[in-house]
Amino acid sequence: MQRRRTERMFVPLPRRAGTTQQADFYADPSVYDILHAPGTGDEVDALERIAKRIFGSARHLHWIEPACGTGRYLRELARRGHTAAGFDLSEPMVRYAKSAAKKAGVGESLDLFVADMQTFDRARLLAPVDVAFNLINTIRHLNTDRDMLAHMRAIARVLKPGGVYVVGLSMCAYGFEQETEDVWTGKRAGTSVTQVVQYLPPKGSVGKARAERVVSHLTIVEGQRTRHVDSAYTLRGYDLAQWREIISAASFRVLGVVDSDGRPMTPRDIGYEVWILTPA
Repeated sequence: MQRRRTERMFVPLPRRAGTTQQADFYADPSVYDILHAPGTGDEVDALERIAKRIFGSARHLHWIEPACGTGRYLRELARRGHTAAGFDLSEPMVRYAKSAAKKAGVGESLDLFVADMQTFDRARLLAPVDVAFNLINTIRHLNTDRDMLAHMRAIARVLKPGGVYVVGLSMCAYGFEQETEDVWTGKRAGTSVTQVVQYLPPKGSVGKARAERVVSHLTIVEGQRTRHVDSAYTLRGYDLAQWREIISAASFRVLGVVDSDGRPMTPRDIGYEVWILTPA
């Protein structure tokens, strides 16, 4: 398996009349996993660095991941001796996650189920957890403050005393951001996938328009067959002040901020940051 991500100059995506399927990118778990599962070990290394910083050890903890997708982080955590729960609103994702966990020999260490981020603790009787985590802007799929507060309060209810919520998100600098583009490539068992992802920042200034539009184009090559899949969604924007406000409103406090490798950093007005939170 291999994966590669590159940044390049923003170029409008061409139209491919008659050859492109409009679909939800998350509806095809195998494609998602091909793109994102490789490199997961490094990302879990960073999670364990954070846990060690908080608890003094990163061994034999209980974790939960909201919107877990294909369960790639959870499989790796289980492989390292942890137990974990994960949930996703997508039934195909959860089915794939269960199957992949079973194939990896860690199915008994994981509790995987279908639920939304606001009410998941009512859908399942959950053991209290040491660490909840939500990385790479996934939390920004919650598109109102009301939904965000409901989610964070549900997280607080399942954390052990002293437990933490690790949240990774990119800060918005309204009115100053440019349209950007990433290209992801992955390959597994005769299938190669290329994803061009374009990020169209909120228009306007001072945070009045807070919807960042994300446009994805997938090229999937399986043997002699090539197919294209287009999808689009929005992410809610937060500048530093808005994010601190929602943390306070949810009755959490900040224990620290780190980069994607788990190294301490000072919060910035723009860029990706990982916040370590605990109920106040």
